[in-house]
Amino acid sequence: MRTLVLSFLCGALFLAGCSLKVIPQQVPQGVINTADNSQTITNDGIAITAANSAREMVSYNLDGAVTAFDVSIHNRTDREVGFGVDSFVLLDDQNRQHLPLTPERVKEIVSRDSYYLIPYPYVGFYYLEDYERTSSYTETGSQLPYYYEVFPQDIFTRALNAATVIPGATAEGLVYFRIDLAAIKGMKLLVFRKGASKSAPPDFTFPFVISK
Repeated sequence: MRTLVLSFLCGALFLAGCSLKVIPQQVPQGVINTADNSQTITNDGIAITAANSAREMVSYNLDGAVTAFDVSIHNRTDREVGFGVDSFVLLDDQNRQHLPLTPERVKEIVSRDSYYLIPYPYVGFYYLEDYERTSSYTETGSQLPYYYEVFPQDIFTRALNAATVIPGATAEGLVYFRIDLAAIKGMKLLVFRKGASKSAPPDFTFPFVISK
């Protein structure tokens, strides 16, 4: 029964977000990989690859949606480089800026949803013991609300950690944003080196269009 419930949840929730495709737009010095809709841009010895993650997290509450970008940073220089959470800015097609969410904030957003609205694929990382515990709890006849306890550790382990990238090394992970992709036609992921002014042009610009 547990396997059946889990399989149904994964399949149904995946279909909720599968109609959108985020396609990179070619930029100078950029190399597009059509297999995963990513683009790699090299600037001053640093190569960054970015793509909208297939692990999109749709938040079914009224606050909107959370989406993630797969980011890979390859340091081809002989010096350390760094990129923090504040190195990323997302601009939508209306020039509205969206700042990254910390994993803690993503966990808070996701945890507000009921167990049957846990977004794909993170449902696989939640324990169905909560479902069983809820069934037992409600059998007592209590009318008090029950708040589901969730354990989205994968949100933390997959988050990008590139505060320091040593020479020759690569850092990979997810960068999270609160944005509803269904409500926009395109966006740009801007990347600044750690400590750089946001008033200056970004070091990397990844434009995307959204096919619906």
